[in-house]
Amino acid sequence: MERRSLAKNRASEIEIYVEVHNRQGLMLAEAHQYDDAIACYNRVLRLREDDFTAWYGRGAALANLGQYRSALLSFDRAIAADACRHEVWTFRAVVLIHLERYQNALADCEQALALHPNHWEALTFRGVAFYYLGQYQRAYESYDRATGHVMQRWNPLAPLKKLFRQCSNAPSSMNDSGLS
Repeated sequence: MERRSLAKNRASEIEIYVEVHNRQGLMLAEAHQYDDAIACYNRVLRLREDDFTAWYGRGAALANLGQYRSALLSFDRAIAADACRHEVWTFRAVVLIHLERYQNALADCEQALALHPNHWEALTFRGVAFYYLGQYQRAYESYDRATGHVMQRWNPLAPLKKLFRQCSNAPSSMNDSGLS
């Protein structure tokens, strides 16, 4: 009985550690301290190598540092952890555009749109991919669809904030399950 209690306490401590370091990574990234944010996400990944939030945050920080190949690997791992999140497909498309892999970027935008139809960010970057592929009419159509929605300043860290708000508002039984 005591071992089970100790194991449960240890698991709870790990969950708290993971959440704290993911939040700290987000705050550091928002402050443009990307190297420090990456260090926080790396600490999480040493404990939970399939943590979506850490892989996504790490990818975003690496992309903001211009380390697109490393960012792509992090986004690949985020997708492996949770392929049903449109924001990771969209941000990976942005990275692929920077790497001049426009056909792959287009495919990622299509995947994001399959998960969240008419999402203006995915539509915008799909337009960019179409543009670089020389498909100008399709690019303009995509831009037109994107501008039919309220335009906001694109913030790749917004999905992490939303995730933390959802976790904070979840019933206690859901909070015990962690962020991933």
